[in-house]
Formats: sequence, structure tokens, C-alpha cells
Amino acid sequence: MPGISLPIQIRFADLDMAHHVHNAVYLHWFELARMELLRRFIPPGHDWKKLGLILARNEVDYRQTIHLHDRIVGHCHAGRIGTRSFDLHYRIVRVKDGQEELCAEGRSVMVCFDYAANGPIAVPQEWRNALEQLTA
Repeated sequence: MPGISLPIQIRFADLDMAHHVHNAVYLHWFELARMELLRRFIPPGHDWKKLGLILARNEVDYRQTIHLHDRIVGHCHAGRIGTRSFDLHYRIVRVKDGQEELCAEGRSVMVCFDYAANGPIAVPQEWRNALEQLTA
């Protein structure tokens, strides 16, 4: 599948009183995956004040609980690419006996934004080209 995958370390602080990963932590994991995907085509010296992104929407569907000693991997790929925004899709999986078990999936809507002009802008062509290569 196009996109990125990265191992995620579960911290003790990620757990809630029921001894499984707290629901809010998944959004942090989505962010880790999102930033890894963006690093594929946005250079380290990028000026985020000129050409930035706004996270306009987050969705999470929880499928299975995750516990402290689980081995998990985050996946992220691009989806719909609009005029001024694009979607990123996420999957958090537990790896057990060489198989992936879906634990959560989600979607973010990212809006391209010019912070100097304080308004949305078109998805830059360079980004569009890269995102098309990272779609499922």
C-alpha cells in the first residue's frame, strides 16, 4: 500500500485507568504518522508561516483496545485531494504472529493555508503530485 508505516512505542502514560490506551492518544499517533508522511515531500527548512496547513477535521473509529505490551504500527496514506484541502487516512494495527490486526482507523482533513494572508490557498502542485503518489 502506498503511504508510510512507522512503529509506535506505547508509553505507560498512554494508558488510562482501564489499563488500555486512552482514546485521545490515537490522535497523537495519527499526528506522528501525518508528520512522517509530510516529511516525504516537504523539506526540513520549509517556512510554515508562508505555506502552512490547518487541521480542519479529525475522525477516529476505535476497533480494538491496545495494551502496554502490544506491538503497534501506524499507517498513513493520502485520499481525496481537493482544490484547497486533502484527506489523510490512518490505520493503527497490532502486529501479532506476523499478522496485522486493525485497532483503529481515522481520517484528517488538511487545509492549505497562507498565514501571512490569513486565508486558505490552493494545494501547491508539487504537494499535489507527491500526495497522488501516496494515495491508496
